[in-house]
Amino acid sequence: MTPSEGTLRALPRRYLASLDLLEAASQELKQHLDEATAARSVVRRHLREGGDVGAFAQVIEPGLRSALSSALDNFERARHHAQRQLFLLMRAEGFSMSAIGETWGISRQLVSRLINEPD
Repeated sequence: MTPSEGTLRALPRRYLASLDLLEAASQELKQHLDEATAARSVVRRHLREGGDVGAFAQVIEPGLRSALSSALDNFERARHHAQRQLFLLMRAEGFSMSAIGETWGISRQLVSRLINEPD
């Protein structure tokens, strides 16, 4: 088996693994977005009832913002990784960088940059 054949066989598995990571990151992000939605409701109710902003730390979870930011970062990294794996797979299957870019609405140069960035 030549290295290119081995790589071609590994690429679909790598892409599937990246999709699994993206799904987990997506679920985590959804959970934190739902928590943020609930917190906004609490803040609205607090303000409508005459509460002041200085009491927010007492009515919502203080770590909510940092957990949401972390989940957003994780999601973006997972999305980027999955996109790169997809482009590598498409390129191995014979798609040109221009065709990949046209399919996904990005430039050929961006496709090239993604494909050639280090793991």
